[in-house]
Amino acid sequence: MQNEIKNNVVHGTIVIFTVTIIAKIVAFLTSSILAYYLGTSEQSDAYYTVLSVDQVFYPMLGVGIWNVFLPLYKEKLVTESEEKIDSFANKSLTLFSIISLLVILVLVFFSDGIVQLLAPGFSSSTKALSSGLIRISAPMYFFTISAAIYAAMLQCHNNFLGSQLREVVVNIPIIIAAIFFYQYYGIESLAIALVIGGAFRLLVAIPFINWGYKYKPDFAFNDPDMKTLLKRFPSAMFSQGVNQLNMLVDRVMASSLTTGAVSALNYGNKLLSVLNGLLSNSITTALYPQVVELITLKQRDKLGKLLSRIINIFLFFMIPITVFCMLFSTEIVNVVYQRGAFNETSSKMTASVFMFYCIGLFFLACNTMFQNTFYAKGDTRTPLLFSTINLLSNIVLNATFVRLYGISGLALATSLSAIIAFAFLLIKIRSFIKLDIIDNVRTAILSGFISVLAAFGSRLTGTLINLNKYLSLIIFALVFMIIYLAISKIFKVSELDEMIQLLKTKLKR
Repeated sequence: MQNEIKNNVVHGTIVIFTVTIIAKIVAFLTSSILAYYLGTSEQSDAYYTVLSVDQVFYPMLGVGIWNVFLPLYKEKLVTESEEKIDSFANKSLTLFSIISLLVILVLVFFSDGIVQLLAPGFSSSTKALSSGLIRISAPMYFFTISAAIYAAMLQCHNNFLGSQLREVVVNIPIIIAAIFFYQYYGIESLAIALVIGGAFRLLVAIPFINWGYKYKPDFAFNDPDMKTLLKRFPSAMFSQGVNQLNMLVDRVMASSLTTGAVSALNYGNKLLSVLNGLLSNSITTALYPQVVELITLKQRDKLGKLLSRIINIFLFFMIPITVFCMLFSTEIVNVVYQRGAFNETSSKMTASVFMFYCIGLFFLACNTMFQNTFYAKGDTRTPLLFSTINLLSNIVLNATFVRLYGISGLALATSLSAIIAFAFLLIKIRSFIKLDIIDNVRTAILSGFISVLAAFGSRLTGTLINLNKYLSLIIFALVFMIIYLAISKIFKVSELDEMIQLLKTKLKR
């Protein structure tokens, strides 16, 4: 059983990691193209306000559904008949389709108030533009919410490819609209592209449903399973909403600082999401169904060992990534964004934001994993309490650091609040799962020490070469990685040895 779960996690992580790389490349391309055409202008602030709404509603509904629906569906796969499993899926899809239509109506009729709440510092013309774009893009939530249900079903069946491809296709219409339609039809063409991208999210998942399931509308919401789902969903939804309010609070404060501050904050957060998504989201996504299974089978000792191992993996990979990105934040932003309307001023603003965001990278990864563990055992209150603590600490820290560091202070506050929330979740999770904290601390100290040595060698290389910014950044990264892996091998770091053994096994297969 333990080997089977480990193999599922490893297989899922590899598939999700691969697809995520492709998705992040496409997202990077999208972000770079948008930066080229929009820069840090009034139109970019309006467009990214629409994305701010999506960054609240999609996690509240999409991720909230995933956190509640997936454990119940996975439990049924372990214990129930196929007929009952399909019935539960039908009722869930019907219910959340209705909810998505209500969300669309709210966005259409209350878009002006939403903009006033999100960006009170905008000019009247930017507010009007933002409100119009929200109304145009509202129908995308019907597709994205249904896609979240299908993705959870696919993951429970260990079909990780089908569940993740949606994140690749969602940006394709935006790229096409920016290049071919923006110059003729304006920013509204990008809002329409968001709707088409949402439809792509759903359509790409359906062909992978290969176990005989066919959706049939079912309005019988009064059975025990749906009552359990409806009981857990509000806490899960508000928990995700409070999480996203952190970013909204940052944007509200940024909208009053300077023109382009909202866009710079968004560009910096995009870079952070790439780093967070490549490894941590891949692992936590693949891990979630297996955590549900271990909790369902009441094997908490095995779960504790599994989570401790994942924390070590996060430490081994994320500490060096954090150190490198903080050291070379300016070079990274220049390579990714600085072209067209995205000028040197935009680059400096975004690089500073990105550097402070990187501080919280490891803690964000662990927080997601810990939250999912609570959801897996049917506890939606603890994640809600965690999110509230995170939000309140972020507001207090924002007020403190924005005066000292401006827009960069908002990013620093976000990272520090993630650390505070991590401490809270760690205490709570150790109340029912035993973790090997001593081993985790040992890995953190060793990874930090090796990362400092790698950073010194990489920066020294920068004084010896004089190439264009693209080649220079590649060389810096290669030197850093080689030094880090070499010293890790000398110190016989178990995470590296395990990774090498895994690659050998996969290559043999």
